Amino acid sequence: MILPEQPEDATIPLLNRLRRKRVLARAVLAFEAVWPAIWPGLGVAGVFVVLALLDLPRRLPPAAHSAFLAATALTVAALLIRGLRRLTWPDPTAVDRRLERASGLAHRPLATITDRPVVAGGALALWTAHVARAARQLTHLRAGTPRPGLAARDPRALRAGLLVALIASLTIAGEQAPGRLMRAIQPPSPVGSAAPALQVQAWITPPDYTAMAPIFLKPEGGTAQVPAGAMLTVNLTGTASEVRLAQDGVSSVFKTLDTTSHQIETALRTSGAIQVLVGGQTNTVWDIAVVADLPPEVQFPEPPGLQRGQPPLARLPWQASHAYGVASLQAELRLHDRPGKAAPLIVAVPLPTVAPKSAKGVRLQDLTTHPWAGLGVDAALVAKSVSGLVGTSADMMFVLPERSFQHPVARALVAVRKMLSLDPNQRAPVLRELDRLSTLDDVWRDDTAGYLNLRAIAALLRGRGETVVDAAQPRLWALILHLEDGAAERTARELVRADQALQAALEAEKQDNTVERREIEKLTKQLQEALQRHLQALTDQARRDPETNKYNPDEHKLDARDMKRLAEQMREAARDGRMDETRQKLAELQKMLEEMNTGRREHGKMTEREKQRAEQREKGQQQMSVLADVVKREGALLDRSQARADAVLQQTRRPQFARPFGPQPPTQEQLAQQQTAREAERRVDQQIQLALRRVLGELMARQADLSGQVPPNLSEADTAMRDAMAALAESGDAFAAGAQTRAIEALQKGGQQMSQQMAQQFGSADQDGDDGDGEGQGSGMADGQDGMGEGQGDGLGNGDNGNQYGPGNGQNRRNGRGRGFERRADDRRDPLGRALKDGTGGRDESSNVKVPDEMELARTREIQDELRRRSSERGRPPAELDYLERLLRQF
Repeated sequence: MILPEQPEDATIPLLNRLRRKRVLARAVLAFEAVWPAIWPGLGVAGVFVVLALLDLPRRLPPAAHSAFLAATALTVAALLIRGLRRLTWPDPTAVDRRLERASGLAHRPLATITDRPVVAGGALALWTAHVARAARQLTHLRAGTPRPGLAARDPRALRAGLLVALIASLTIAGEQAPGRLMRAIQPPSPVGSAAPALQVQAWITPPDYTAMAPIFLKPEGGTAQVPAGAMLTVNLTGTASEVRLAQDGVSSVFKTLDTTSHQIETALRTSGAIQVLVGGQTNTVWDIAVVADLPPEVQFPEPPGLQRGQPPLARLPWQASHAYGVASLQAELRLHDRPGKAAPLIVAVPLPTVAPKSAKGVRLQDLTTHPWAGLGVDAALVAKSVSGLVGTSADMMFVLPERSFQHPVARALVAVRKMLSLDPNQRAPVLRELDRLSTLDDVWRDDTAGYLNLRAIAALLRGRGETVVDAAQPRLWALILHLEDGAAERTARELVRADQALQAALEAEKQDNTVERREIEKLTKQLQEALQRHLQALTDQARRDPETNKYNPDEHKLDARDMKRLAEQMREAARDGRMDETRQKLAELQKMLEEMNTGRREHGKMTEREKQRAEQREKGQQQMSVLADVVKREGALLDRSQARADAVLQQTRRPQFARPFGPQPPTQEQLAQQQTAREAERRVDQQIQLALRRVLGELMARQADLSGQVPPNLSEADTAMRDAMAALAESGDAFAAGAQTRAIEALQKGGQQMSQQMAQQFGSADQDGDDGDGEGQGSGMADGQDGMGEGQGDGLGNGDNGNQYGPGNGQNRRNGRGRGFERRADDRRDPLGRALKDGTGGRDESSNVKVPDEMELARTREIQDELRRRSSERGRPPAELDYLERLLRQF
């Protein structure tokens, strides 16, 4: 380089500055050349980064993921190689030209200072001045900004869109960006490439009748005791070898689910060691003890016999037990003098609860109408367990109770019945006796129908075969009752039977809607006709014997007219399908019949003391009704509190992030809406709880005025309601549910105490309207159509058509009335006040409550089996397998 003569200290900085500018200009030119060359490859790499930040490659199958990664890498490499091969690095001349253009210098001053003159002499001074002037222009050199020219190559500005996509995807990924990038560049290995560890899952499912939960076996082996008939299920994963199960010297091959998963199910019938063999080698050994199922034990705790009353009843004490529950119980009676010849008489024995494991009681049954009445029988109890096994007690002999008759011909016909029962083939003495009785003109003079019936029976017995005896026995009994009771008693029995049939049909229609409307209409018509016949018979009897008959047709004329009108209205309601109105009319008709039978009006001949006691009983019944309503409403509050607590618990257990399958978690907006709805419902429940507490306080004050004392349990219920209000105010639904449960328990016990207080002070409103004689002890349940039975249990005492809470006396009340805490028949709740899912028609459910019930246990076992089956399929995605294992840990 030729520079004009200058001081040395001024030339050196100029040269250094020129050198730096040339380096900077060379870098700018290099960028302008390299950037367009590598831009296509970087654009493809940028698209890959966007997809990786969105976590899209992970959703591809492993093979597709690997292929996508390889294609992206090859594409980027090819584009980079092609662009870099065409790259030309800038030379010194290009660098100087860049500086001159960027600095706006004319006439190439950098070239001027490097040129040399061809001639010397006088022109040299001129050249030196020219170089000096060019050197002065170099004081403001600039390299300029890079201009790679991508705008011409990318007219649609795709590079800007890629930049926006990168920023957006990075924002979406957030803290997970590094992990997503690593997952994108590291494809997962194909499933099955790594040999999984050997895992054994085994459990035993007891038979359904045991109601037992599954028994899980340890993978390393152990012992277990199971009932006979249980099913063993073994899942084994992590090996491709053959897997066998050895039991009692028999080897069974596992079913192959996939290359490394195996499963087997087998029934356990005998005790012994069970081995799991993998590739011929013992992997796990369990020592299983199978407990055999035994027949139920049943016996007579005391000899059967007679229960005195009208009519006398057969008393059958019983006691039965089974390890898993007694399904049914019956008494089989066989004629003692004809063993093995006559079919047994079966008497069903109702159990106090559903499938009790141990129970005892007394069955009272009216058998006075049976042909064997007054004869010796051998009784045996037959119990059937829930597993289907049958147990029989030892035979015990006793004489069946019989009704005593005053009419001499009726007594003679009773003897005829016994003769036919003891020896149906010896009919000659029977026919001679019937012929003798038919000659008694004084008996049949005014009873042509009875005489014709007697002769028809005699003609029937002259036929052949034992079937004629079976046909003659009920006709003999009807003739006996005809002679003993007369027409009024017969029509009264027909009326009772028609009433019971219609009542049973209405109850069945209310419970499960299985009775057709035409059947109810038919039964209603039969009741109407029986009522008309009974009223006519009472009128005829009163006219024949007005002195001894309590029924006065003139006094009860309006009653008879009202009863006929009620019967007609009840029939019309049944015809139109208005079953509730039919039940109401039937109840009114029953009440009128009861009043008529007692021979006095309800408010006609009562003393002042009786009226006062009746008013007090009515107030007490109102108190009980109010208390029953409080229990019902408190139960509704409990249901809602429990539902809210369950919803919050389920929400806390719900995963925070979306799972690879299954329902997605709710959004924050949805959670906020649910919380708002719960808060609104909680405020409403708090107001209801306050109102119920005030009602309870007023009820306690009235009870104190009525009986002079307040049951302590009502005070406990008030305290529990106060705690429930406080819990509702603090959003503690679980605590509120607990307090409401305590309140319901205390209210129910308080109702029992109120019932006892009123029974002691004012007597029962029903005056023991029993259908029969029962001897229940404690708070038992007497079961049976005729209200006769005795049982020991705990919980509820039930009538035919309703429920009574409190200390029952084992006797069924007609229409469910009793000395207890009455509740409506449609208000079915357990002792904790929770609504029951279904009813059992007046049967006590509180003494056999199972949480959860058998259907829920079966459903739980199905879900567990399905989870284990899916977990054993190792070909499923890793995320799903991990999720299934987390679920199984809870079981």
